[in-house]
Amino acid sequence: MRTAALALTFAVLAAAPALAAPPSDTDAAALRVLAAEADKAWNAADVDGMAAYYAPDATLQVTDRGDQFVGRETIRRYFGEAFARRPGVFRHITEIRRMDAVAPGLVFTDADVRVEQQQADGSWKLVRAFGNVSVAARDGQGWKLRAVRAWPVS
Repeated sequence: MRTAALALTFAVLAAAPALAAPPSDTDAAALRVLAAEADKAWNAADVDGMAAYYAPDATLQVTDRGDQFVGRETIRRYFGEAFARRPGVFRHITEIRRMDAVAPGLVFTDADVRVEQQQADGSWKLVRAFGNVSVAARDGQGWKLRAVRAWPVS
């Protein structure tokens, strides 16, 4: 699975200069807000809030599990189960590295994601790091995640 996700990422990125352009400044800012707000919902274990950032027909794949979740309701259940298993306080940090507008109202992003757990002394310890590629689609005046692929890098 990881190899397929990486191959797709490299294929899209290789074609990106010929097919894509940076999103507008307004769209780039809105997509960074989407990532930050999704991180906040994840940190708060807000199942409904997290699911709301996904399009109704979105897909999510976390390759260390090998599962693909199709549709907002299925994704919502995945987050509910994942959040219920979380011991302690965690935070999710997304750093978008690149954005390419591949069609009107459609943006491809690649990002680094860290999951950290708060320690007894208040410090944060890295638990997992992920590579992430996503496709976001304009939804009215805002943006929704249409496809998210994440794979562990540590």
